[in-house]
Amino acid sequence: MGKVILIRHGESELNAKGVYYGSLDPSLTELGKEQAKNTRNILKNIDYHRIYASDLKRAFDTASIVNFKDLNIVVDKGLRELNFGVFEGFTFEEIQTKYPKELEESQKNWKDYNYVTGESVVELQNRAIDFIAQNINLNENTVLVTHWGVINTILSHYFSKGLDAYWKFSVKNAGVVIIEFSDGYPILKGLNIGV
Repeated sequence: MGKVILIRHGESELNAKGVYYGSLDPSLTELGKEQAKNTRNILKNIDYHRIYASDLKRAFDTASIVNFKDLNIVVDKGLRELNFGVFEGFTFEEIQTKYPKELEESQKNWKDYNYVTGESVVELQNRAIDFIAQNINLNENTVLVTHWGVINTILSHYFSKGLDAYWKFSVKNAGVVIIEFSDGYPILKGLNIGV
């Protein structure tokens, strides 16, 4: 029996600005660093054997703070956030003005729309689940420090066999989510632990 311990990065500079960003690479805010320190204290109660992080600064820096065991952090692009393509760096209001047709299509066809030069939520989910299949031993406890979209696609995969539950989870910055695996069967053991 093992656990996948999913941690969303702490607040970043672009979280605070309210813009779309996935592949952009902002730093953590001071609040984000404090959130990660709180999560470190939560993680001290959970044994883990390996820790992975997205290669984006906000996730890697969060991983560096929460990693109380000082294990080697394996960095992997497979844990990156959804690439929002042409929407990156803009607020919802700016996107409504600059890309109204694309915005409408992204809302109607949210699973498969690839954000023009970005990727679709289906592609993100495939990438995240492939990462787990190729890298994670479900009989060990593994920490993945990553992003909202990655966490929600993973949760949706295990608890709705697709993307039907994608919008049904609200993972806060530096929130801890635990999926326990019993003979490969996923059990949600915690959501937003510590926040």
